[in-house]
Amino acid sequence: MRISMICIGSTGDVRPYIVLGRELQRRGHQVTITAFSDFEKTITGEGLGFHGLSGNVREFMGNIMKPGVNGVAYLNQVRNSLKDVVDPFMKDLEDATAECDCIIGTFFGQVIRSMAELRHLPFIQTQYFVMDYNTDAPIASAPGQRMGKAWNAASYHLGYFLISTMEKYYLDDWRKEHGLPPRKLENKASYELNGHTIPVLYALSPLVMPRPADWGANIHMTGYWLADNPQEYTPEPGLQQFLSEGGKPIYVGFGSMVSGDMGETLEIVLEALRMSGIRAVLSKGWGGGELPSNLPDNVYVAGFVPHDWLFRRVRAVVHHGGAGTLAAGLTAGLPTLVIPFGGDQPFWGSRVQALGVGPKPIPRERLTARKLSRALIELTSEKRYEVAARELGIRLESEDGAVNASCGPAVPGLTHSAFSANSLRHGIDGVSSVSGFGVAAVCPNKERGWAVTAGVPFSSSQPFGTLSTFSSYQRGRA
Repeated sequence: MRISMICIGSTGDVRPYIVLGRELQRRGHQVTITAFSDFEKTITGEGLGFHGLSGNVREFMGNIMKPGVNGVAYLNQVRNSLKDVVDPFMKDLEDATAECDCIIGTFFGQVIRSMAELRHLPFIQTQYFVMDYNTDAPIASAPGQRMGKAWNAASYHLGYFLISTMEKYYLDDWRKEHGLPPRKLENKASYELNGHTIPVLYALSPLVMPRPADWGANIHMTGYWLADNPQEYTPEPGLQQFLSEGGKPIYVGFGSMVSGDMGETLEIVLEALRMSGIRAVLSKGWGGGELPSNLPDNVYVAGFVPHDWLFRRVRAVVHHGGAGTLAAGLTAGLPTLVIPFGGDQPFWGSRVQALGVGPKPIPRERLTARKLSRALIELTSEKRYEVAARELGIRLESEDGAVNASCGPAVPGLTHSAFSANSLRHGIDGVSSVSGFGVAAVCPNKERGWAVTAGVPFSSSQPFGTLSTFSSYQRGRA
């Protein structure tokens, strides 16, 4: 099957797609990832196809992740980021989906699913943050993380209404030009497309966020999509020396955050490390910033270092709360402090605190050297964080999210031939749970033994079979 994976986002969004793409390719599929051009070398270096997106990823992330921005302001930032590039952006997506049998996409309203609608292709929605109605947590990017069930429920209705209103602004002309009906105003997620129910794969662990009881049968948590083996990496001599001398340091980094005054952020972090005396590896990330000539002796400033390599050599992590960095740190069993800038990051900061693996998050707009210094001392001195993080990491390491997402744990008789796009009849896979985790896992449904022919819609009541379900859905047939 030719699979087009469309990832609109930064490193933390692209990395999980590479892991899932490699797993799908291992099973015999032909995989192409569409992303910003900055990631071309990384993606092709993993043996996957690449298609570029118009626009600059750093400008894009800088516009939508300004400190303290959430709710309506966040959606305005997204709109402003797209208004100048929407036409070439949509053309890029058309080209990326011209010769494929299935589309997998990160959440971006109905932009990516519109391509599947246009081409009558099966579409699979992936999520890194909470976007489906429930009363346990508000919609991603909403303010008020602890305002209660009533607000949590209302936030989804408000959020989807705002998203659909915004999309009428920049999507309706394209839809009209391609013979599609106008974007409907909606107050909830819509998962019906071309007569089929769209499956949703959350690249999250139910250990970090329990699966809400409100979710429909088409929504599944697979576990994090993390690489099985650490990347090959040879550290620069200075970093190797710093790691080998003294006690284990902590990691401090803000990844792809380029918004706000990152120079000021760097000054605050360095002063807090100077005040606390805690050894740290500081990653400048995309934000850059001028380094002072008199760096504290307890700080080493590093360029790019793979998380899966570095996190096994530090004792705690401090970061922005991006879903990818969070997954890497928690799976490594590390106490965590989140400094959220915006978007979904405040939610993940609150989850860290609720899980007991780190202190209360400090929003970037409220960050001071004194607050950060106190939090760093708490992070590294409270034994309870270390114990809870270690236990959580052991359990997370036993999950295999990419395998669960692609077809489920290995089951005798289940091979990639069942996923062939040319196979017009096959048994639909059923769903079971990984013992103790509730992670969606796929196994052959021998009891029902359904055979689905092309052109027959899937019933929403049928068990979800992840990617294999779609092998009977032929290109161009609704």
